[in-house]
Amino acid sequence: MKKFTLTLLLSCILNGGDSSLQFQLNSEDHISKDKVDVTNTNEHKVDKDQWFAIDKLQHLTYSCLIALGCQYVLVNKMNVSENDGLIISSGLSFSAGILKELQDRRGKNGYFSTRDVVANLIGISIAALIIDY
Repeated sequence: MKKFTLTLLLSCILNGGDSSLQFQLNSEDHISKDKVDVTNTNEHKVDKDQWFAIDKLQHLTYSCLIALGCQYVLVNKMNVSENDGLIISSGLSFSAGILKELQDRRGKNGYFSTRDVVANLIGISIAALIIDY
């Protein structure tokens, strides 16, 4: 018969140190409890998310280039003023960075990195300095 699997994540207090349990319900309404290995915790992910890493340089660079590219198109092709273009291009670049982090959170690692967002903001700031001067 068809088995239905229901995974419940319970706190360590309720499970006596276990991070998760898996319950299986079969057609005869029998419930069996099995341990599930959950190795990715947020503390472990934060440790791996270093401030000085190639990932942060990529976020900084891409955010800067997205802002500069959007600014160019807005000002030179769509006749938007410099100030309005800066606001719009910065917003578009920031939105792209946030959407990337939301996608990362839904991915296999399930982690939203605020450090990546900070790197994005630094890249956008560098683009704003380039545009203003």
